[in-house]
Amino acid sequence: MSRCRCNQMGARLFLSLALLVITYMALTPLPEIIQENINDKLGHALVFLFLAALAHAGWPEQGFGWRHGVWLMAYGLGLECAQYFVPGRFFSVADMLADAVGILAWLSLARLGATGCSIAEQEANPSA
Repeated sequence: MSRCRCNQMGARLFLSLALLVITYMALTPLPEIIQENINDKLGHALVFLFLAALAHAGWPEQGFGWRHGVWLMAYGLGLECAQYFVPGRFFSVADMLADAVGILAWLSLARLGATGCSIAEQEANPSA
């Protein structure tokens, strides 16, 4: 198996593990001591940026596009709906917006990276 294929499988396995851990953490009742603040929204954005990066690494031949983002947003919506039924948790539109910010951040980074590679390839091979 090639190194690239191993990296893809590793990213897919890591994505699966991350989804399991995040789901567990999201559906575990919170102690009353923990309060919602701006860091929670930053956490949501960073987690979904991380999930988007893993999805992209797991299936690099497809690139990262809006379809991946829709699946990740569906996962986030599912978590928020499930949290409605967990003591100490609640459905939050603000959390969903933070999730979307993380996904859009990765989409921007992925496009910037693809553009950067294209420019580097063109500079390396000016006859193309």
